[in-house]
Amino acid sequence: MKKLFITIAFVAAGLFASAQGLFVGGSLGMDFQKSKTKTGSVTVDNPKTFAWDITPSVGYMFAENMGAGIDFGFGMTTVTTPKTDVTPEIKDKTTTWAVAPYFRYVFAEVDNFKFYADAKLGLGGGKIKSTADGETVDGPKVSYLGVGVVPGMAYMLTDNISMNCTLNILALSFEQNKTKVEASDYEYTETSFGFGVNRATPIQIGFFYTF
Repeated sequence: MKKLFITIAFVAAGLFASAQGLFVGGSLGMDFQKSKTKTGSVTVDNPKTFAWDITPSVGYMFAENMGAGIDFGFGMTTVTTPKTDVTPEIKDKTTTWAVAPYFRYVFAEVDNFKFYADAKLGLGGGKIKSTADGETVDGPKVSYLGVGVVPGMAYMLTDNISMNCTLNILALSFEQNKTKVEASDYEYTETSFGFGVNRATPIQIGFFYTF
């Protein structure tokens, strides 16, 4: 393990020593959903969802249109079920973390815009907590594994600073999500493949600095 850390330190030192091509930055994503159901003259509020995530990132362009990097994701999703005549308001909060190394290919440049696609391998986890009547209880643990291709674009504000937009809503991916309750045999697994968003917010906006 010690040798591994020394090797990583030397590699990092080499990248910073020849800083050209190195980029650092991060993205922020948010999503809010709220709906109502109306039956006749009766209107009922459905559960509402608020999600956010922040993704620091570091990478290196080893060619003019090819590079590699790694994302570190942190986020929270809150689902609020409204109070009724017989049940209190319930808030389910899911906190998550993720690590996703990726390969980047820049396929087009138009004026100050760069269009690219990231091939990612994602791994993450988290935990759910529920609050009702002022009491909070620990819920099940969640885990995530996924591979996919996520498109994005960057607008070069200066020669070194760019504003990036990650289009999770257009991602092509395979994902497997597991929910497991501790001290029990219960485990729920959900597998999905296709376009669109499952775990992430639809669009992430971030800023990057390229050395």
